[in-house]
Amino acid sequence: MFDSENELENWLEKLLKCHPAEISLGLNRVLAVAERMDLPIVKDKVRLTSKVIVVAGTNGKGSVCAFVENILLTSGYQTTLYTSPHILSFKERFKYAGKLLEDKDWVEAFKKVEKARLKVPKQKLTFFEFSTLAAILLSEQLCPDVAIFEIGLGGRLDAVNLLDNDCSVLTSIDYDHERYLGTTREQIAWEKSHVARPGKPIIIAEERLPETVTDHCLEIGAKTIRVMKDYTFKLLGQQWTWFGINTVRHALPIPALRGMHQLKNASAALACFEALSNEFPLSQALIRKALVSVSLPARFQVLPGQPMIILDVAHNLGAARTLSNELDKVGFFPKTIGVVGMLDDKDSTAIFKELGDKVDKWFLVSLSRSKSMNRGKAAKSLKNSLLKVCPDADVLCFENPEEGFKAASRVSEKQDRIVVFGSFYVISAVWKLAGDFIKEFDKGKV
Repeated sequence: MFDSENELENWLEKLLKCHPAEISLGLNRVLAVAERMDLPIVKDKVRLTSKVIVVAGTNGKGSVCAFVENILLTSGYQTTLYTSPHILSFKERFKYAGKLLEDKDWVEAFKKVEKARLKVPKQKLTFFEFSTLAAILLSEQLCPDVAIFEIGLGGRLDAVNLLDNDCSVLTSIDYDHERYLGTTREQIAWEKSHVARPGKPIIIAEERLPETVTDHCLEIGAKTIRVMKDYTFKLLGQQWTWFGINTVRHALPIPALRGMHQLKNASAALACFEALSNEFPLSQALIRKALVSVSLPARFQVLPGQPMIILDVAHNLGAARTLSNELDKVGFFPKTIGVVGMLDDKDSTAIFKELGDKVDKWFLVSLSRSKSMNRGKAAKSLKNSLLKVCPDADVLCFENPEEGFKAASRVSEKQDRIVVFGSFYVISAVWKLAGDFIKEFDKGKV
């Protein structure tokens, strides 16, 4: 029996122990359980009552999801949104009408998934598979106008790919999770391209597109809509214009999410809506309103106050390249301090090569290993990677993110900046510390 006061936390702890591997790709397990959950299944795919948009890609998935959700909500449509991972609370992974659900909603969904799982002999689900099935069930019960789902890893064998999509988005293709997706862009692209559906639109926001994507989409008869070919965008001063197949949207405001790369993500969202324009007509005024009100934590997020603190979940080469470019655009700082932690399946050497000359002092942190998360990389391993590309780097190592951030705070001056990046786990660990540090600094207590 679970303690009702902590029932959700007890469930989450149980789910973390359910499967021996943190990551175990494949759709057979989730399909077997879904078939016993009374979900509508057609040809081995779950066909939700709502329209379904699935977003895949190496980087930019969360931003595209945020744009899609906010544009729909601002336009008066109801949505559910499932993303991963979370930063502070598991409940961040699912929103209905832009709001988090209550603990009891998740608990009831978990109970139904577990009841179905027990009907399948010896069936074990990973934490992500279990929570994804719960999110699919919640979406079907809430029945919004649009259910938005973010792929967790890859595409072809990701639990979210159990869904029958009405529209898919492929944001980018870069090196990440090579252990699971392949060691070439062509292999990685092929895995991600499997979110496409026959006869349905797939928005492709990757310009350097491997042929494996177009070949797969052509083979299954998906309708490809490509950036710089079927849709494009142009920055004009402090505004920008979006050009679609049948639509032009002038005088759009720069999105609230920082970085010019967000124009690409916003453009993909607009292409998605043009493809679904018969079901979801949108007004220009409400799109403008949505672009300036969209929010998403830890995507080049600058905390208000001094010293400047930037939080970014840049955890692969493409994201590091984007972070490097954005750091160049925010002015001069006497000293840039980096607080960094990564998982062991990340190419830390390549990431440091991209950002090495942007950081003056490095505070590298270990991510602990446990039964629930066994992919944490030790700070000393990060140091070895850093020194390969920056032999003269000023670097210190710490046992955890909290210690690293506190040490970085002690050496920072008002005009400096602290950049916290790498894994979601690092951002989660220092989130409150960062906010509290700025408040104390402003009061003159630091």
